[in-house]
Amino acid sequence: MVSGHNSATRIIHRIGEEIRATGEVASVTSWREALETFRAKWDIQVMNHNGFAEPPAVRDRLIRKHEIMLKYFERRYGEFYRSYDYAAPMDPVDPNMEGRVWICWWQGLENAPEIVKRCVESIQRNAGDHQVTIITDRNVEQYIDIPEWVKRKQAKGIISRTHLSDLLRLSLLSRYGGLWLDATFFCTGPLSDTTFGEPLFSVKRPDYLHCSVAQGYFANYSLGCDNETRWIFRTLQDFYLHYWKFNDYLVDYLLTDYLIVLAQRHNKAIADAFAAIKPNNPRCDDLYKALGEPYDEEVWSKLTEETNLFKLTWKQEFPLEEDGRPTFYHYVLGKRTV
Repeated sequence: MVSGHNSATRIIHRIGEEIRATGEVASVTSWREALETFRAKWDIQVMNHNGFAEPPAVRDRLIRKHEIMLKYFERRYGEFYRSYDYAAPMDPVDPNMEGRVWICWWQGLENAPEIVKRCVESIQRNAGDHQVTIITDRNVEQYIDIPEWVKRKQAKGIISRTHLSDLLRLSLLSRYGGLWLDATFFCTGPLSDTTFGEPLFSVKRPDYLHCSVAQGYFANYSLGCDNETRWIFRTLQDFYLHYWKFNDYLVDYLLTDYLIVLAQRHNKAIADAFAAIKPNNPRCDDLYKALGEPYDEEVWSKLTEETNLFKLTWKQEFPLEEDGRPTFYHYVLGKRTV
């Protein structure tokens, strides 16, 4: 499964998509700016393979890329946000569906990599009274309505499972509220009141050192809301559908992050809700960085001191032993009492 993720067919498709996206950005901004975004996307691919090293020159290019893409989205889709009815009434939520933890693995957990199974088990152990619901290909339409045109585009390969999972999280939170977690979150402690007791939740790390669209102030792999705040995700869902209704390719894979930033710029209540999220899980990425290292109880204690949600990956494998000692990866795969 890991090797298939980087198949030649997928890489060729991505290159073609990026060339097309660059032309689209140029048509709204300029060729110089569009080529700047293309260069920065290449930087991101390099970072994915070098431990996310981000020298000053790369950081500058990423900042510039985000500025250009926000300009592009504003010019192309700003009118949608300006004319959107943020106050439209919301359908009531079935009380039996409130407060759930939502996770998706399209193929079903029985077909998931071992790391995904261990992650989901860790969330189930720490969910308390909150029901954990696993969304798959087989049950997705029990929970959300997928427009027929989306199904047609998915059947043609225009909308991928990854794109559909972005729509899924926005649609679930719009309809039911609760908490969305990607299936590769390893949870080491109870999902706290910070996660469920606030109007809006996301992993938030203001001191996040990498240059991203979100700048550490939110992360779309962890999103949650209460009943009264569902309207924010309806807005995001409607924009996401608006984008795909009129496009047959992804102009930038950080689309969801950009639309969240744009929503905040156009609606003060949305901006205030995201600003009110308390900083949390400051070391969310650090377990991933340590997976191939020998397990150390002192390091583990420091990692989990202020963090209980760790974002891992199924796209990379790690050694089970290093220098004859079990690694953190071995610990995550084998320990059941975290």
